[in-house]
Amino acid sequence: MTTTLVIRFPWGRYHATPWGRHVNEGAVELPPSPWRVLRALYAVWQTRVPDLDEHIVHGLLDELSKPPTVFVPPHEIAHTRHYYPDSRHTLAGSSVDRTLDAFAVVDRDAKLVLQWRSLDLDPPQQDALAKLAMSLPYLGRADSICEAEVVDQWEPEDHEVWEPVDVAEFIPENAEIATVLAPERPLDLAALVARPVDVRKGGLLFPAGTKFLAYQQRKPASRVQRRRPNAPVTAVRFAIAQRVHPPQADALIYTDLLRRAALSKLGGLRSERSESMLGGKTAEGSRARDNHQHAHYLPLFDESKHLDGLLVWIPGGLGGDELEALTRVTSLRAGTNDKWRLTLRATEAGDVRDLAPQLTGPSRLWHSVTPFTPSRYRKKRDWHEFLRSELERELSYRGLGVEVAELRVSDDPRFFRRNRPSSPERVRPSAFVSVRLNREVAGPLPLGHLSHFGLGLFIPR
Repeated sequence: MTTTLVIRFPWGRYHATPWGRHVNEGAVELPPSPWRVLRALYAVWQTRVPDLDEHIVHGLLDELSKPPTVFVPPHEIAHTRHYYPDSRHTLAGSSVDRTLDAFAVVDRDAKLVLQWRSLDLDPPQQDALAKLAMSLPYLGRADSICEAEVVDQWEPEDHEVWEPVDVAEFIPENAEIATVLAPERPLDLAALVARPVDVRKGGLLFPAGTKFLAYQQRKPASRVQRRRPNAPVTAVRFAIAQRVHPPQADALIYTDLLRRAALSKLGGLRSERSESMLGGKTAEGSRARDNHQHAHYLPLFDESKHLDGLLVWIPGGLGGDELEALTRVTSLRAGTNDKWRLTLRATEAGDVRDLAPQLTGPSRLWHSVTPFTPSRYRKKRDWHEFLRSELERELSYRGLGVEVAELRVSDDPRFFRRNRPSSPERVRPSAFVSVRLNREVAGPLPLGHLSHFGLGLFIPR
């Protein structure tokens, strides 16, 4: 017998932080963990329908501790930022702590569905589950107002399908995996009702009688259709959805990881190799000769010299499955190394002049925020003259046809990674420079070696 629990979020938002993750990481627990669902049903029994028989509810919860298949509706991950005064905040000076509120945005009529197959519930347990579902006020945080019901017949539409994975199963390397908290069987009711603060006080990382369970995405969902501007999409902007922002010096690592993640998503959408604006490759796998019309992965910095976001600029425009793949990227990581893990969200797609006006100008004065690294070696030429000739050569490759009227080379000693993680370490001479051109040009203006990954990125003055 199949038992199906259908949950709707009339406010269009689902808030839930995974166990073991900090709220400022911006993570949202989708699919919801079985542990969360059982605790919610137990709380509803205690506070809203206490007349239900204890033995019936205990037996029901034990049966529901079997991990269900979860059907997640099309959604987007978003967040808001809140700033609260901390202990150092006074009238003489401002000091605040930033808190992220991350959530999944769904259609108000969308259905989050949990389905237990071959679940043997007797009629009293079925009635009890129906009453508990009807009384469920929210799932996750109290912001996640919900309506729930048990239904006899239900068929998925555009849902992601998440199924629990047995440890003996083979999991493909590029599979989408979510790790959630689940109960051991038989269900330990004492552990189920323990408060998280008491679990921590007991020196435990997670409650007794629980385990971390892997869910694998068997089928991706259709994406929520974004409202697009009339102009072609030439840029997609990503916000960093975690409290700690990487230093400016590591920008090249994350632009490279963003490209890898986008191409990985694209590979899951395409059945055969074809030309790619995201990868800058032809269908045969050779480098595209498109006069730099393919994707540039550019870093955005804040005033404290930290990474504030990422911008993918595609002068030739982006659409179809490539735009779909790019906006699906929500996290970056280098293999199994958590050192470079970064949680981010695609926040806007449209014209680059609207999404990143700080990079576009137009202007005659441009200053590099990442070191300009010539693609060629200077041999015995004067360094300044060599930089000037390389800049003019790069500008001509971009079809701008301008000359460098004035060049200033900074003595800035800042360390900056000049190689992608996947590239061999090579020492290339580079410099932070400022230029005055003989006429105004519009940006973005990335020039030189690895300009498609953010090296040699200029901003207008």
